[in-house]
Amino acid sequence: MTDQPPQDTIGNHTRRPMRPGKALAVSLLLPCLLYGSVVLLAGDRLFVFSKTPPGRESRAALAIRDDVIPFFKWGTLLFTRQYLRKHYAESWYFTQASKGDCREEFASALKQALENYPAVDLYLLAHTNHYIRWVKDLPEELRSRIRFVYNTGCHNEPQGKDWLALGADAYIGHPGVSESPFFYFFLLRHWLHGATLEEALALGNDGMHLKFRQLEWTTFGRFQAEALMKESRASVVGDVGLRLGDTAP
Repeated sequence: MTDQPPQDTIGNHTRRPMRPGKALAVSLLLPCLLYGSVVLLAGDRLFVFSKTPPGRESRAALAIRDDVIPFFKWGTLLFTRQYLRKHYAESWYFTQASKGDCREEFASALKQALENYPAVDLYLLAHTNHYIRWVKDLPEELRSRIRFVYNTGCHNEPQGKDWLALGADAYIGHPGVSESPFFYFFLLRHWLHGATLEEALALGNDGMHLKFRQLEWTTFGRFQAEALMKESRASVVGDVGLRLGDTAP
């Protein structure tokens, strides 16, 4: 008896399984095609294997996501954590299960980061928020090591002056009822790959505007790009020339 590959028979049709070599090729090619599609749709040419700017050993980062539906929690986690782990010597990521959750853990991790690294960046990935209250009681000499704060929250743009007063070097926020995830998608990757905050801000706003225009077109004007931009356009205060590779004094 000769060995034959297993076959599936449905009616009068016989379906042969995919050959191992072909299956391997498909399994390797498909993720590349999917990733390429994401990059193409995103409108830029950054890849996950881009080089990390120098000074990784001197910087740390904290990110916190508020209590939203699981889909948004996991999406933010999967997108953010991989970049923080690659570009910072140490990073912490918190996901809240309720309002006020993770306060002690966040404050403790931030204190640890500020004690051990000269530059600490914060990513506040939440709706309208007041995480600044969690930070203000830290010693002034530690707060001075907070380098960059990005806040996705609606109407949180005015917090910039308060973060600078606490010791941060730069802050980016949004003015109104913003669609900040569109902006964050571009900002994070350009900033982490060496752009200045001013450059990353412009690229983020431009990329977001492009997505809004595409959304307006695909919805036949139901969503208005300019109205969305008015509420969402991010701005920066502080050191606009700051780069990821710079170490705070």
